[in-house]
Amino acid sequence: MGKKPAAKKEEEPSQPAPAAEAGEAPQLSLEQAKHLARYDNTAKMTPFLDRHLIFPILNQVLESGIYKDVDVTRVQVQLLSETSMIDYAMDQYQLIGEEPPASLVERREEVLEQLTSCKEYLMDLLQKLEDDDAVRRIPNFKSVGELCDDFQIEPEKVDELVRYAKMQFDCGNYELAAALLKHYRNMPHASETLTDKQVTALWGSAACALLLKEFEGADSAAELLFKLDEYLENSKAPKSEVLLHRTWLLHWTLFAIFWSDKPDQKLMDFFLNEKSLSIISLSCPHLFRYVGACLILQKRLKHLVKDTVWIIHHETASYSDPITRFLLALYTEMDYDDAQHELQRCEQVCQSDCFLRAHWNEFQEHARLHIFESYCRIHQCINIEMISSRLNMEVEEAELWIVKLIQNAKLEARIDSEKSRVVMTKAPPNVYQQVIEKTKNLAFRSTMLVSNMEKEKR
Repeated sequence: MGKKPAAKKEEEPSQPAPAAEAGEAPQLSLEQAKHLARYDNTAKMTPFLDRHLIFPILNQVLESGIYKDVDVTRVQVQLLSETSMIDYAMDQYQLIGEEPPASLVERREEVLEQLTSCKEYLMDLLQKLEDDDAVRRIPNFKSVGELCDDFQIEPEKVDELVRYAKMQFDCGNYELAAALLKHYRNMPHASETLTDKQVTALWGSAACALLLKEFEGADSAAELLFKLDEYLENSKAPKSEVLLHRTWLLHWTLFAIFWSDKPDQKLMDFFLNEKSLSIISLSCPHLFRYVGACLILQKRLKHLVKDTVWIIHHETASYSDPITRFLLALYTEMDYDDAQHELQRCEQVCQSDCFLRAHWNEFQEHARLHIFESYCRIHQCINIEMISSRLNMEVEEAELWIVKLIQNAKLEARIDSEKSRVVMTKAPPNVYQQVIEKTKNLAFRSTMLVSNMEKEKR
């Protein structure tokens, strides 16, 4: 096991940030804001996001209270200048007490004219797409030509539908854009290999699903992200381009994992698989924060903790924050004092992070469970007063918490009230798990044995 690199000691804010009501930015002191800003990942994330996906992140940044409202709003205005959401841009100018530039009013007229012109050109196709019977027939057509003959439209209008959907998307009409792109993806195409326009439609559909928080169903964000993964798996593009697109895909996956009430388990497995971790290591080590958060928040992933923490340990030089250091302290160094201090800092990380802000209470509960389970593995009797300090809890609170664990069958133990301690029950060894552990690297060891024997023969 490698030596643990010296963790950078950080100053704690003089007071915790005061709680704020939902949708209301907390009032932070300058010192608190500076401390939280150190953990803000927004600047690292935005280069890999569509500009429309940046808006909900900026709204979260605004609610965090870390930066001045006027500064965040100016960033939003600058971002809006690259879209067709002109009315929204004008509203933002009013918020900062400025008059919208005349060029913005002129651009509004241009956008409306382009939308009207494109809609008129596609009117016969759009009318067909509003006909339920016609829509039901689309998957049955064997070719674009057959569809065009039946709908009595020119073939060029099929591809033009993607451009019209893109225009609606740029205007912020995500529901309409999603519906149009879905129709396009259901239409027959000349080749089984996805064309550039089909790939664009797939990325656009995924963006719409994330913005609309469509996390369930056959056309959910997760299913669309899986289709993009499948496309990239078989892509003939240069490796550098595929790496970039996979980096984008991993960033987009965060929306479906952390903003969904019930994250797709397959999507979680995709985010934590060996290939994804390699990409994170190569091009976006800041995502190790969310790798660590997944391991803590999802008890189902307990079997991945050991191997994944080993990877995080070897990537410490590239990225480190309280979440990754908490896991390293707990599972690499078995340093419970350090784990306790890092857990306290994790609250600041969650408070400043747009994906983790809503998960702090759940994060703290699961992190405490990780500490307790780790401690139970190496101790037969545990003093409640001592473990309460490790969990950042009062003694009575810790005792009640442990009682609930025992009652919910999450812990094989009993409480000795006279000596104020928890006595662990010795569980019989799990034979199946022992076999798995013994044979996990069997193929690798066999290969090495054959290789060594061949060397001896020579």
